[in-house]
Amino acid sequence: MEIDATERYTLRAGEFRYQITVSKSDEKTAEYYLDFKKITQEMRTWFAHVYTDPDFLDNAYAIEFYDIKALSLATRQGRSAFDTYTPMGYTFSERERLFVDGIGKTIIVFVTQYQAKLVFSVPLRPALAKIYDSLLKKHAQRVQYLYKMEFIKDGLYVIEI
Repeated sequence: MEIDATERYTLRAGEFRYQITVSKSDEKTAEYYLDFKKITQEMRTWFAHVYTDPDFLDNAYAIEFYDIKALSLATRQGRSAFDTYTPMGYTFSERERLFVDGIGKTIIVFVTQYQAKLVFSVPLRPALAKIYDSLLKKHAQRVQYLYKMEFIKDGLYVIEI
């Protein structure tokens, strides 16, 4: 399985996008976007009790990961933009590789390039939340990031850099 991540230009200030392309040996291919968006004023209140330094929250980003096909199909099909639109039939190990070598490495590149201090996701599905939790526990410390588990109760999966 081949995984490639490429930064894409966005027209919105404070938003950054990476395209992650996955090609499997069975000739299945999927393209995903991993978006990083500066947090809103409302989101700042979620973290203000823990992070009192405004500079820290000035460099905080929400992450969204979705199938590129969702941009054109979600509205027409009446589905969520975060549904699966490209059936890849990932095995457990392939899915872990997508999250670690695709999403994880892209987060590392983004953090290095844009000096992010906090990134987080709000998974919409319980199964995805379990995957995030498992992989963050397994890999965050290896790259010297701190997985802030106290936010899980609020549905936030937070990495502090």
